[in-house]
Amino acid sequence: MKIYDYRYRARRLKDGKVVKGMLEAPSKAMVEKFLKEKSLKPIEIFQQKSIFQQFNRITFGTILSQRDLIFYLKQLASLLNASVKLNEASEILATQQTNKNIRRILFGVYYEVNSGSTLADAYGEYPNDFPHILVAMVEVGEKTGDLKGAVKNIVSYFETQYRLQASIKSTLMMPSIYLGVGFGVAVFLMLAVMPNFIDMFDSVDGVEMPAMTQFFINSGNLIKANLFQIIFGVPMFIMLFKFLKKKSSRFQTVLAYLAIKTPILGEITKLNNLSRIASTLSQMLNNHVPLQDCLATTYDTVKNKIYQDLIVEAQKHVNAGEYMSLAFENHYAVDVVFARMISVGEQTGELGMMLKNLSAFYDEDSEVKIERLKKAIEPILMVFIFSLITVMLLAVMLPSLSFTQQI
Repeated sequence: MKIYDYRYRARRLKDGKVVKGMLEAPSKAMVEKFLKEKSLKPIEIFQQKSIFQQFNRITFGTILSQRDLIFYLKQLASLLNASVKLNEASEILATQQTNKNIRRILFGVYYEVNSGSTLADAYGEYPNDFPHILVAMVEVGEKTGDLKGAVKNIVSYFETQYRLQASIKSTLMMPSIYLGVGFGVAVFLMLAVMPNFIDMFDSVDGVEMPAMTQFFINSGNLIKANLFQIIFGVPMFIMLFKFLKKKSSRFQTVLAYLAIKTPILGEITKLNNLSRIASTLSQMLNNHVPLQDCLATTYDTVKNKIYQDLIVEAQKHVNAGEYMSLAFENHYAVDVVFARMISVGEQTGELGMMLKNLSAFYDEDSEVKIERLKKAIEPILMVFIFSLITVMLLAVMLPSLSFTQQI
């Protein structure tokens, strides 16, 4: 779908003031609708060609954040529940969007739907912004005639995942900040404060520098001597790390193993991944998606390499006509309860319902353990901060005390 630049003059309805601006849209009619949504009465609208605007439309990566996607889907569900037709709902959501990059995507969705494509196909045109599970669920909803139900279910799924991820990030944020500040203070003292003691001790023969202070001075000198290598080495290390994480399967497996085996945080990693597997499979199975398609989509939603390998193993068992639960049995990254409940679900023919119950269990368990982690981290951080302050104070104060005593 082509997007054009339109200049406009319009009158604000609330005070009659004339305003000017530029807007991206697929047609002049869409500009008029957008202005009306903003309580503006169009006076003049004309197309303007600009090379700069063409370059400005170039974007990379994901534009729709998870939060934006959830908000959009909630609005779509509300409009569909109000018996608004899909093409009209798509038009409304596009014209009321203020973020131009997101609006460009929603205009594309509206254009595809209005041209006769399914909503799933329209989403499929933007794979970076609409996850595969969303496309699959919407496709099933359109085929079964229950698009409203499918959108409602996927909103619930995304909200649960977003809540868990946000909780984990907030839990890890404070330790990261404390460690960063502590490291920054330590480097500042080593480079700017402690070297001043060297001249003081050199001026008097036979007076020795305290070992703790000497250690920090030596560390500061090491940093100064290798400052060039550090400045260029750190970005290179980060780039190499990202390259290996993206390209090396073995490196991905090592990182995944460490994430699972790390004390305290490893349990959160395990619960989060098992919860996501159970949630994704239950959502799709309960909407009558074939198991192989469910596993393929689940593979895309899980980021930990070890769990991805488990899903691949499950696919092999299903292709061989066996139970997929065999892939999860007796594995260090899988709880016994998880494997047994899947096995029971397969044997009773209630796999979708069993996975839904399992997902709810893991979501609740994750929230409880994340809350416990927050409470456990607080005293650890306090001990760390007080220890750091004590060591730094001693390293700064000991030279003066030692110098006075030895004189």
